[in-house]
Amino acid sequence: MGYTLQVQNAPADEDTTRIERGFTLGTARLCEAMVALGMAHPSPVPDFPDSDHLAAADFDGEQPVTDRARDYLRALAALQVDHGTHGANRRWGIPTHKVSSGDGWYVTADECNEALSAYENARVVGAPHPDAFADDVVPFLRKAARFGGFRVH
Repeated sequence: MGYTLQVQNAPADEDTTRIERGFTLGTARLCEAMVALGMAHPSPVPDFPDSDHLAAADFDGEQPVTDRARDYLRALAALQVDHGTHGANRRWGIPTHKVSSGDGWYVTADECNEALSAYENARVVGAPHPDAFADDVVPFLRKAARFGGFRVH
């Protein structure tokens, strides 16, 4: 069991739309390899919006029924897609916090394309294909870039 990376909008008949990595060690190796190749940049996990004020009555199943629940879910969605620079200049590639925990992070197509470009550039100058990528990470990123990015759960 671990984190699942899932392309969100790919047709059901597409392959390479889901990969899994183990907790801690699997994702740590993945992040380290991505940073080493310039595909990702270290980023701290941001603070999540305050949910202490929410109650079961704010939802019907998973659907929000109150303004405060809708506000919380909007803030959470904005956080999950945020690039992680927190007001600083935007950095190239995928923020590592998005692939180091299964909190519903959304890695955008732009972030995937930047990571792929960095990977291809690194390979041209002789960097080896990282063991942490196995044979699924690069095809997965290509698919995610085509279909709007991916989520990490």
